[in-house]
Formats: sequence, structure tokens, C-alpha cells
Amino acid sequence: MTTPGWWGMALSEAVNDQSPLAVAYDGEELVLFRNAAGQAFALEDRCPHRRVPLALGRVVESGLQCGYHGWTFDGASGGCTKIPNLHADERVPSRYAARAFAVREANGFVHVWLGEGAPSKELPSDDYLPCGREFTGSTIVNMSHDQYLAAMLDGPECLLGFSHVRLTDFFLGDLRNERGRLVLERGAVWSTQFLPSQFVVDYPLIVRTAVPLNGGSVRVDLLSEEETPLITLMIATGANRRGTTSLCWRGYVHAHVPAKAPVRWRFARACKQAPFHVKSLIDGVAIAALLHAPSRDLRALRQPHLIPASPVV
Repeated sequence: MTTPGWWGMALSEAVNDQSPLAVAYDGEELVLFRNAAGQAFALEDRCPHRRVPLALGRVVESGLQCGYHGWTFDGASGGCTKIPNLHADERVPSRYAARAFAVREANGFVHVWLGEGAPSKELPSDDYLPCGREFTGSTIVNMSHDQYLAAMLDGPECLLGFSHVRLTDFFLGDLRNERGRLVLERGAVWSTQFLPSQFVVDYPLIVRTAVPLNGGSVRVDLLSEEETPLITLMIATGANRRGTTSLCWRGYVHAHVPAKAPVRWRFARACKQAPFHVKSLIDGVAIAALLHAPSRDLRALRQPHLIPASPVV
């Protein structure tokens, strides 16, 4: 089994009652969909009849219908509710059930519980409380999940960027454990600053990265030198197939405008341009050049990665 936990697997708007959504996370192949009332469900993406992916089927009023032989499965329990060639008075055997998983939705993310045990009340996105316009996206990167999380601590500039901001490799304090995440802060400067970062005494900006000890939701904040939030970004990550990593993210700009913010940053903000970008193509040379510094503690504290076995309904 895997370490029990909630995984943010999709943006809320990506899951609908029209087309099933196939996702792969932490060794599980799942399909997400909604019913007409808007409730989200997660089933194993495999029909118990002929092992055909259920994501190739369609959403119907009574659940999810397999596209091969038309078997229909209830989203909440995974039970098979209809087989086309059975008579109305014939009972569908209980063994013809798809594996169902617990689902909870909050702050724009659809979370699925993986592993054994009763789902906890806390969600990875509980501390992501957006206000104003959000900027969202999703992709799959050619990098293993463990390496992605390690690079988020050792060199987040390889994975993401903030508009008109240059991240440095200068750590502002020690790595600390807060609420199940390893948190690290580094200095950042406006891209209009001419001095190299090593000659800067007081950094006008702070980038705070918080990487989970379990699960995969990463929080990144851009702060002023007084630690006033400027931009908040939440990235849900998970191991996909063949050593790749799935990402989906949401982020927003806070109301505060730093007095020393350059004109181009203010202009981009006024035009409601995206204040950050999460990289879909990652430079392998840059990743290989990163020093293994804070990520050593991350590897030591994260629990062993095992394959989930039992469904949670």
C-alpha cells in the first residue's frame, strides 16, 4: 500500500459530466467524472469485465458507462448497475464492481484519497484561499516525481518563474518543517536590477517554497522584503507513467503592490497578464547542475514510495 493521503489530481473545471477524465497518479490509473448534480467521482480506469479503460466510455445519468460492452458503474460505490444483455429481473453480481475512491473537492482542486484507512479531514489545498482572478494550467513534465520535488527546493527557477523577477540561489535562513511541508526561502530581485545577485545586500523579494513530506501539493509564494504576500501559487503534482510527473496548478496576485515594483511589473498587473509561468519543458542540463542541498532532508523525511493496493470507498 501507499502512504495514505489526499492527492490533488485535477482542476475542478477539468472534471465535468460530459467526458470522463483519465489520470495517472502514484501508481494508480483513475478516471474522474461528475454526475448531473455536479458531484465528482473517481473509479479505477479499468472495466472489471474486459479490462478496457473506462475513460473511453461516456457519462450517463446513472454513472459511467463502459464504451466496450455498455456496462454501467455507480460513481460512489463502483457497483455495476446495468448490463445490457441482462433481463430487468436479473440481479447484477456484486463482484462486477469497479474500484471506487474517496473524492473531495476544495479551492478549485479535485482530491482523491489513495491508500488504506479512513480519509483525513485536512486537504493539501486547505491553505490556498484565492481572492481575485486566478491563473491555472496543467501539463506533464519529463521528470520523475521525486526529482521534481527535490528540484523545487534545490532550484525552483528550473521549474517555474515569476514575471519580471529573477530568483537567486541565496538561502534566507534554514530549512524548516511546517505543517507537513519542508519550507525554504531564498532571495529574489526585480529583473530590472543591474547588480548581480551576489552583490545584493538586502533582497527586495523573497520566494518561499513549501514541499510536502507526503503527497504532492507544492505551495510557492512570492513575498516582499517585509514578507507581505504578492503572488501565491499551488501546484498539485503526482507520479505519472514512465517516470513522468503530472502537474496542475492555480495561482493569483494579492492586492499589495510594492513601492519599488518596476513599471513593467505594474503594467503587466494592470493588464491582468499571467504573473508566473510553470514550465512544461524542463532544461535537463540546468537540473543536472543543481547542488543537492535542501533536498537531502526531503529525501530522508519522505516516507518510502510504495504501490497502493486497496480501494477506499
